[in-house]
Amino acid sequence: MDKFEAMQRFVLVAQFGSFTKAADALGLPKSSISTAIQGLESELGTRLFHRSTRNITLTQDGEIYLPQCRALLANLDALDSQFQREPSVVRGVLRVDMPSRFATTVVIPQLAKFIEQYPNIRLKISSADYRVDMIKEGIDCVIRVGNLDDSSLIARPLTQYRSLNCVSPSYAEQFGIPQTIEELANHKLIEYSHSLGNLDAQFEYLEGDKVKQQSMPSSLAVNGTDAYLNACLSGLGIAQIPVIGAENFIEKGLLIPVLPQFEAEPMPVSLLYPSRRQPTKRLTVFMDWLQSITQAT
Repeated sequence: MDKFEAMQRFVLVAQFGSFTKAADALGLPKSSISTAIQGLESELGTRLFHRSTRNITLTQDGEIYLPQCRALLANLDALDSQFQREPSVVRGVLRVDMPSRFATTVVIPQLAKFIEQYPNIRLKISSADYRVDMIKEGIDCVIRVGNLDDSSLIARPLTQYRSLNCVSPSYAEQFGIPQTIEELANHKLIEYSHSLGNLDAQFEYLEGDKVKQQSMPSSLAVNGTDAYLNACLSGLGIAQIPVIGAENFIEKGLLIPVLPQFEAEPMPVSLLYPSRRQPTKRLTVFMDWLQSITQAT
């Protein structure tokens, strides 16, 4: 068997933690995956997996071999794809992670045009609303809304979205609409946080060019963008929602903008991918397409 093919099967087994799931992903019998791994282990002179009736886990040598193996395969893939010049020739699987609201409001509505232009790219979009491990989960790129943490990833800025302070009509009827920052003490904020930590809920706003925060009462914290929007629609408090996700609900009267003079700092939207990789052609054309649609909105 070709060594690169055996390496690809090794990476899939490591990703799924299962010979059976790797075989199902490739549409192959489980025996062909086992044979490939055994051949690779024999050639390397070491075991790559601990095998038991319940679990498949990487050995210490397997942990060392996996990132090097992924890097080599990614570079080979990028080398091959750089000569794909015609849209119909650009092919392969592209795995992308993005916030669920960004997927449903920005990407999915316009995706048909991309698929029509690049019919041989197979997109796999995850919208988990948590920080994925790109290497472990085999993700090619991620879209992030908000300020970025320092990392080894390459960031490509896409656009910026204003955030609107919003409440539902039911909330406004029950609690009224705040007119000043001081009045926020009598209202509730829906907190959005990836970590769901124990810090006080903070209403963020710009005063001139300075970002300020006002502590607020809060009964709810969420870590998903769909949950955040729906909590606001359900009258559970004030939410600071990117304009791209709020404007349709405002037009329908389902959300009411409040404190327009105290908007939060615009939220940057960025695409990130591993710095060690030369981007594949399919990733490059997707990044270019995504930048074109986000700058047009």
